Amino acid sequence: MLNHDDLLKLAEWKPISPGFGRNGENAYEVKVKPVFHEIEKLEKGEVRVITDGGLSNYASAFVHNRRGDSGNIEGLYIYLSLLAPLAAIGRETAYVTDKARAYSMIEPSDVLELNNLRTEFEKSVGDLIEAKGFKILSPSEATTKLPSGVVPYEYCLNNEPWDRLFHVLFSDTD
Repeated sequence: MLNHDDLLKLAEWKPISPGFGRNGENAYEVKVKPVFHEIEKLEKGEVRVITDGGLSNYASAFVHNRRGDSGNIEGLYIYLSLLAPLAAIGRETAYVTDKARAYSMIEPSDVLELNNLRTEFEKSVGDLIEAKGFKILSPSEATTKLPSGVVPYEYCLNNEPWDRLFHVLFSDTD
């Protein structure tokens, strides 16, 4: 899927696709926000942005179709790389109210196959992400071990070791 040079660039937070990047390319506004906007147009669709690339090389959101509900809500965590048109989807529960939010993060092993999206809403989310030009990683792609010498530039908000493709695509800084 990605060659060694691409992996090295991603590990150093360098974009590998035109229109992507963190510095001046405006990938969040041009590539990611349109995805979030389209999800919000789905019936009762709600997007809770978790990361916007300020301290990460990706954007993430918790999305669900229970707009207006509060408490523990099952939904999808979507991760969109700011360096390449690659994404990951996982299913998890978040605690959401008007005044508080508690999110977890997905691990590489939590990444879903597209055919495991259960509801029409979930399938629509997957379709929208792909229609906006992102390739959604399969679990086997997300958990692909990085070759020797490819190490994420910064830490990840996941369990160590950070040695999978998922980790170079979705890492954080402080």
